[in-house]
Amino acid sequence: MIPLSTNCWQGNLSGTCNSTRAFIQFSSGGGFVSGEAVLDDWLKQRSLKNQAFRAARTLVVCKKDTKQIVGFYSLATGSVNHTEATGSLRRNMPDPIPVIILARLAVDVSFRRKELGADLLHDAVLRCYRVAENIGVRAIMVHALTEETKSFYIHHGFKLSQTQLRTLSLKLPQ
Repeated sequence: MIPLSTNCWQGNLSGTCNSTRAFIQFSSGGGFVSGEAVLDDWLKQRSLKNQAFRAARTLVVCKKDTKQIVGFYSLATGSVNHTEATGSLRRNMPDPIPVIILARLAVDVSFRRKELGADLLHDAVLRCYRVAENIGVRAIMVHALTEETKSFYIHHGFKLSQTQLRTLSLKLPQ
């Protein structure tokens, strides 16, 4: 389970990475390889456009003192119908339920098995928590690409949707 706090995340990879920052033009997604082509292509071709149109915000972690992206995630707003939500998520909520969508999360293959994915998820949850303090939002939703990523989110406290095999949610505190 991811501990929630309003403290700013600075990362656990002391000396190897910078803290998260907004993905802007001078960052280079060109060398990023996660092993999932759909995520790599999205970072290189869609993330800046989505950010420019305010459809999503992408945050990146770069290798220390470089512009080489080693991990990223993207957040967007959304909603989920009662029929797709867990019971505790539906309780006393309008239909549809307001959520924040963790649209993308990926780590470069050179940084696998170093807990960067968990650190990025933690950072995303902290940002969502701060948003939820100011606007009406019930949970974070994610659509896992693979069974492995589904297991990752379950390990970190996300609950499976009742109707979608790879859709998960993490209820935010009230």
